[in-house]
Amino acid sequence: MDIILSNEDIEWINTQYPNLTVDILNKNISGDISFKRDYEKYEISDTYSIRISLEKKGISILPKVISISDKIRDIAKKYNIDLDDLHINSDGSFCLVIDDREEELFENGFTIKEFFQNSLEPFLFQMSYYEREGKFPWGEYAHGRLGYIELYAENGISLDKLLSFFDKREIISLVLKTRQSDCLCGSGKKMRKCHPLIFKGIQKIR
Repeated sequence: MDIILSNEDIEWINTQYPNLTVDILNKNISGDISFKRDYEKYEISDTYSIRISLEKKGISILPKVISISDKIRDIAKKYNIDLDDLHINSDGSFCLVIDDREEELFENGFTIKEFFQNSLEPFLFQMSYYEREGKFPWGEYAHGRLGYIELYAENGISLDKLLSFFDKREIISLVLKTRQSDCLCGSGKKMRKCHPLIFKGIQKIR
């Protein structure tokens, strides 16, 4: 079911983000989103050009968001990293949260206000922080399926749930990894130093 905005939702968006346009006919919100946030006294004010699709596809309860400028791509170029290292999916959409953490983030159900304030703005804040500092401001799960290994390491999902994301050959390859293996994220660093939670999850599978 697509995301339906109430008149109150639209009024809130227009007030909070005056440079965003709600297009009910085409089921999207697009334009410039400006924010001012801080983390441990590190304050950032910034603006991103985005498009939010209100059409629901797949199992995620969150709308798909993409950048409609080169700003995030330029951050990746600046640090010579891939877009997926910045949690950008292959289709250009933002990887805002691991699916299994969505209900935790929206424990009382999805609302557009909470989506902006608790998911989208923090995501954009970390992009701006990375642009300035070359790292993320807080610990985050690895992108894509690797994040599920970390979630399993922290008892966030069951082994059966984890195994549903990998085929048998991939699991065999995982359990053969050692402390000296290169990290699965492709950084070239040792896994135990780059993503220690991934290594912990692999050890737990054995």
